[in-house]
Amino acid sequence: MDAARKARTAEFAVTARAVWAASHDGGDLQEFLKENGCDGVDAVMVTMQVVGCGLGEAQSLFFSAPCRSAELAFHNAVMDGLERPQGNA
Repeated sequence: MDAARKARTAEFAVTARAVWAASHDGGDLQEFLKENGCDGVDAVMVTMQVVGCGLGEAQSLFFSAPCRSAELAFHNAVMDGLERPQGNA
């Protein structure tokens, strides 16, 4: 991870800790991150820092948040495509 990305996620983590402390609700945390332009891998990394959890739990919190339904749909579509047998070209 480059220095700029590391600094950006650390900054989000500092501000997001108050959101997490207020409710301990993954949906609230993801809504805050989304509203502030923190998406994708960065949002998962911030979630790991704020919640103090591993990758699996952070991904679960990310994908289960109502505001991340588009990301979940995209993820599921990609996984379905990878799991489908591919013909030989």
